[in-house]
Amino acid sequence: MRVLELKIDRSTFNLLWKSLHAREEALLRRVEEYGEDSDEGADALNDIMALRLYRKELREDAEPVFDANAFLTDD
Repeated sequence: MRVLELKIDRSTFNLLWKSLHAREEALLRRVEEYGEDSDEGADALNDIMALRLYRKELREDAEPVFDANAFLTDD
């Protein structure tokens, strides 16, 4: 497996964090629109699971580095 290591500052991390939350919200709307049993809904649910796992791992790596304000998702 290939790995990409990035060096990012706090503000860049916050933009990434907000983007991940916004993407999850968009996927949840897709599930609501099409339903869990549709192909579109099932694909969105799979993406949500992957996104949440990635976000959990990212949070674990970022908590020792950034302050709590870096994890805010509202403007």
